[in-house]
Formats: sequence, C-alpha cells, structure tokens
Amino acid sequence: MAIQVGTNSYVDIEFADSYFSERLYADEWDNADTATKEKALITACKRIERLQFKGLKVDETQILSFPRMFPSVSAPINRERSFNLDFGIGFVVQEEVPNEVKWAQCEEALALLKYGNNTRTRLQEQGVIRVDFGSVSEEYERAGKGVNKLFSNEAYELLKPYLAGVVAIV
Repeated sequence: MAIQVGTNSYVDIEFADSYFSERLYADEWDNADTATKEKALITACKRIERLQFKGLKVDETQILSFPRMFPSVSAPINRERSFNLDFGIGFVVQEEVPNEVKWAQCEEALALLKYGNNTRTRLQEQGVIRVDFGSVSEEYERAGKGVNKLFSNEAYELLKPYLAGVVAIV
C-alpha cells in the first residue's frame, strides 16, 4: 500500500527525506529504497496509533489520532501555537498535526530500519528478560512494563506531552 497522508501516515516520503537531511546517523534511511521507506513510515504510524493519547480526535471521522482537541486545562504545551481555543466549549483544538508527531513518526521509522529485525528486538518483543551467549549475557526490561512501546526513545519523548497517563515536566 502506498503512503496516504491522513490515512496511513502523518508524513510523506518528501517530508521524511527533508527531516533526515538535517539529522545525524540517518544512514539506514538514506540507504533505503522508496518502497522500504514507505513500509517503515506506515509501520511507524501504526505503532504510534497503538498508543493512548490525551484528548479526542478533532473530527470523529478522521482515521488517525491527530489532530486532537483537549480540555483547555489539560492541553499539551505547543510551541508553534497551532491551536484554536473554543471558549464556548472549553476545548483547545489543534488546527493541524503537530510537528512533534510528524518528527516522531520519522524517528520511529528510522528505528525500525535500524533495530526492527535484529535478534535483540525480537527477543524483547517475545518477553525474554535474560539471554546468555556463552560467557556473555544480556538482561532486558520486562516487556509490557513501560508505557513506551516504540523502538525510538526520541519518538517517545516527542510524543510524551500528548500521551495519556504521562506527565510532562516543564
């Protein structure tokens, strides 16, 4: 399936290419072909969509979780001011998908390309806590214990202000 912004992705390949053109250590993205980039972005979007977000979708018919609206007392801080305050209802309404969400999708896509199919990742997804390789051993966090279900910590940090049950420290 091809990328359809607003249906299966927050960004298109051009946006992601532009984002990664200014980012260090994005070789996996730069070396991927267009079909692989599309798959990575679509998969990253699916992973983001599984998270629980504060607020509600702006339009109940929209497919993806963003843009959102929040009760005015719990609206995330948005440096770009792309919100519309509806004083009659008491909601802060995002006029568009925040850049943090778009950047998070790019970061998760890169992490999928880097780590998505390695042995460590597969073991962690299966709930393995400890692995021994001869005289070397590794121990992982318990699967399902944390809120972060993303491969990319950067993506998680970008999304943190919008996540339900997470308090951003400002």
